[in-house]
Amino acid sequence: MKVAVIGGGIVGLSTAYFLAKKGIEVTVFEKKYLLYGASGRNFGGITLQLDSPELIKLAKRSFQLYDKLSSEIGFNILLRRDGGIRTANSEEDLKKLKRDVTLQNSVGVRSKIISPEEVKDFIPDFNEDSAIIASYCEDDGVLFPWPVIWCLAKGCKEFGVDIRLYSEVNKIESENMSIRGVYANGEFFKADFVVNAGGAWSNHINQIAGIELRNKIIKEETCVTESIKPWLNPYILDLTRQVYLCQTVRGEIVGGIVGRESETLTTSSTLDFLIEFSKKAVEILPKLKGLALLRQWAGVYDKGADNMPVLGFTKIEGFVEANGLGKLGMSIGLSVGEEIAKLIIRGENNEIKKFDPLRFLKS
Repeated sequence: MKVAVIGGGIVGLSTAYFLAKKGIEVTVFEKKYLLYGASGRNFGGITLQLDSPELIKLAKRSFQLYDKLSSEIGFNILLRRDGGIRTANSEEDLKKLKRDVTLQNSVGVRSKIISPEEVKDFIPDFNEDSAIIASYCEDDGVLFPWPVIWCLAKGCKEFGVDIRLYSEVNKIESENMSIRGVYANGEFFKADFVVNAGGAWSNHINQIAGIELRNKIIKEETCVTESIKPWLNPYILDLTRQVYLCQTVRGEIVGGIVGRESETLTTSSTLDFLIEFSKKAVEILPKLKGLALLRQWAGVYDKGADNMPVLGFTKIEGFVEANGLGKLGMSIGLSVGEEIAKLIIRGENNEIKKFDPLRFLKS
């Protein structure tokens, strides 16, 4: 069996890794370089504070895999499980936070509702007037995305995966609605299965394959400040302001605004973002006022049309969707790769049935 994986991010590499462990011949095609896409442009937060039992199950498994793969491959991914805090400052977000925690607790997540005053126990400089309610999960954390990708790439190569950089797939060939292979840089590669793990570029890959699925494209901007003495242990996400903040081991504050839908695949950064982010971040953590901003960047990722991942077989035999994860790439990407590998090897996988691409054809 030969598998072509399009996309060298966390989903593409983890799919390749778990397939190769089972002896499958895998080639990964990355149009640019590793870390070019969303896997190299996010702040590294991982969370179990999700609003779907299926997503929580995937996140729990990914958390297990982070520990397992780091030792299995022999690569430090710089993971810190210092907890995660979510705050809200509107009645609508308050209700959502309470619903989410109730759901999370029902499936074994150790999250809990806390007051703004209790947030100060974790983050002394927190402005308690910036929120009316919060939640906390001790198992959440932050990792450095780059070592995660380097770790997976190392593991893939050890199992014989051919990772082809600057190798854009420009044609996907099928015959009688069955995959034959792909063309990259003018060269044909025979494949029994083709996996679309292209993230924000998944729509283009679907288009050249003849698949009528269109994910939402989300653009997100992030920045980093000068270093200050470490004091922000749990990362914090304000649901109402849509702002997130964490601190690196070197003392830099990394933060951004949750992405917004975009019509284009632009990664240009803007002054408007810096102004909006700075104002909102200081409202939450007054201590940040006056810090120098060193660098800003932007990235793009994709969501399924219903805001859920798109995982599974399509109408073309052998063509597999593994995209639409939204902001949850680092939280669920490892387990998604594992489940896609199981799907290809077994021919079915009920664990990801909820995310079946064919659901869009049935609606």
